[in-house]
Amino acid sequence: MAEVIANGVRLHVQRLEPRGGASADSPIVVMVHGMVMDNISSFYFSLGTCLADAGCDVICYDLRGHGRSERTRGGYRLADSMADLTGLLDTLGVDRPVHVVGNSYGATLALAFGLEFTARVASLTLIEPPFLIEGLGEEMARSLSQILVAMTDDEVEEWLDNGAGRVINRATRAAQRLLSDTTIATDMLATPAFSAEALAALPIPVLAVYGENSDIIGQAAGLAALVPECTLIVLEHHTHMVLREATGYLRSLLAWWLFDRDTPPPPYVRDTERRFATPEWVTQMVPPPDLNAGRRPAVN
Repeated sequence: MAEVIANGVRLHVQRLEPRGGASADSPIVVMVHGMVMDNISSFYFSLGTCLADAGCDVICYDLRGHGRSERTRGGYRLADSMADLTGLLDTLGVDRPVHVVGNSYGATLALAFGLEFTARVASLTLIEPPFLIEGLGEEMARSLSQILVAMTDDEVEEWLDNGAGRVINRATRAAQRLLSDTTIATDMLATPAFSAEALAALPIPVLAVYGENSDIIGQAAGLAALVPECTLIVLEHHTHMVLREATGYLRSLLAWWLFDRDTPPPPYVRDTERRFATPEWVTQMVPPPDLNAGRRPAVN
């Protein structure tokens, strides 16, 4: 485990190098995880080690307030996250363009970073990025507020205390503290909408990956239509959780994107017959159903 001070914040970082060490030609890949319930582990174990084995110099880190990074009271605007990332690269001495891979909010951050700091970015891989030309901040703040309501529901509290398991309980309690003890939800209101003109002028190659059954699949076509050099991959029978649902394919896809992009992308072949679907309570933005109903005795 390593900790660095970037933009005045203590960030937890893990750097994964190829066997024998990174060379001057090794692609530098920076992985940016999602918000609230996510942390460094989602990328470290799913794609990070695999890309390092393939020859990449991989940087994974916990966003401010997440995982083992410092949880400050404020500083959760998109601009703050970009400043944290810039500070991290400077502290680590990264002085050449990097390939940024982001998931969910991390993908939105990656796209904003590419627009703001184009010279520092070699390519962008955006996995399920929330993307709106209008009302992005309001939508993200509303989502976080709904998550907090859901997490503090009496039924959820009882489930956490009695049936959720230690790991889920710990992660959920950390997320509750992040949402209730910081300004993250209100800071999201300051998230500026993406500029259609800026996206149309983006000179960076972009790989965008969405799940066909994601609650934000409707945003995919707009992103692909605006960004000149955008490769859009839509995975059948998958949701917003595509990073976990199709990890094997994403490993192949990222290897192709970083090392063999002049050829057609690898075909997607499902390794399971399972069809993933987004729960109705997620799409309708309401608290989850009674998680304990199945184990409670009937009331006469």
